[in-house]
Amino acid sequence: MKLMGNSVLIQLDPESNKVDSGILYKPDGAMEHVLRTGVVLDVGPGKYLNNDNSLRQPMDVSPGDGVVFVKFVATHTETAKSIQKYVGDDKAILQYSDIMLVYDRADPPVFSQ
Repeated sequence: MKLMGNSVLIQLDPESNKVDSGILYKPDGAMEHVLRTGVVLDVGPGKYLNNDNSLRQPMDVSPGDGVVFVKFVATHTETAKSIQKYVGDDKAILQYSDIMLVYDRADPPVFSQ
């Protein structure tokens, strides 16, 4: 598999069902967390920025980087669902512009949503 353009392959971090008190809890019908974290596995070469295909958008993420993105971008479109069977349920393909934050994997962010 080869990523094209400004695509980024992400290994998704497991979702937590803990509330701030540490108790595992998720009522039926509860809204799922919107932000997800993961680690970059592979990065495309960047999209072309001009018509003669000589200049590409720089990709400021690299394999091993921790990233934060909006969950629904990666998992809730029909295209994403059809691709999911090829990359696996624990991975997602995002566009570079969908990444909101890059962080050090040794100090992951904690979100209270």
